[in-house]
Amino acid sequence: MKKISIYLTTAIIMTVLLAPPAFAWRSVRTGQKNFERAWSAYILKKQDKADKYFTKSAEGFGIALKEYPPSRTAMFPSNLAMAGISFYYAGQYQQCIDTMDKAAYKDDKIWEAYIYTALSYARTDNNDETIKYLKAYIKSAPMQSMLSNEVKKQTTNLETNSGTLTAAADALDAAAFKQFNYNINLQGNNITNFNNQCTGSYWWRNNRSPCEQSRFPTRDN
Repeated sequence: MKKISIYLTTAIIMTVLLAPPAFAWRSVRTGQKNFERAWSAYILKKQDKADKYFTKSAEGFGIALKEYPPSRTAMFPSNLAMAGISFYYAGQYQQCIDTMDKAAYKDDKIWEAYIYTALSYARTDNNDETIKYLKAYIKSAPMQSMLSNEVKKQTTNLETNSGTLTAAADALDAAAFKQFNYNINLQGNNITNFNNQCTGSYWWRNNRSPCEQSRFPTRDN
């Protein structure tokens, strides 16, 4: 009986130690929920409100990503992309770079990974890395003509010393908003890529908010 008791105790301890923390999923949900609120405010040009929610989103995702190992849900490409965007707008540029690197590793077609990494490097005064990731953005074939045209222009400016990193970042930020706003207001759900629809993993590309039935996506397609 004593041996059985020891085995049971050991099994219980190991189960507790190896199980993902209960708050890991809650942290991801906190990140997702606040990203949704931030994105809605961002598209409505309520930047102060958006920044507040982006910061809360960054906090939630940050907690989830600090777990070792991080939960499977926290490492979904779409969640990493949302986290990276949130880190950028929260002014946490290195966290954005690190997180978007993970997102691109998971899915090298996530064009947000490259543009927000480039923006983060620009905000931290790193000319070479900014140019590198602007070029990586173009290679990812994002099909975002307004933003892509500005990326090409700013890449040329930086390569020829015709502009500053701050000016480039400001122009790219404006172009990103213009592109998302165009996608949402003019294209809406008239799209064929499921991942970009309001029920998809990357709903923010063409929607102000996800559909009700997909408020907290749990996997990528």
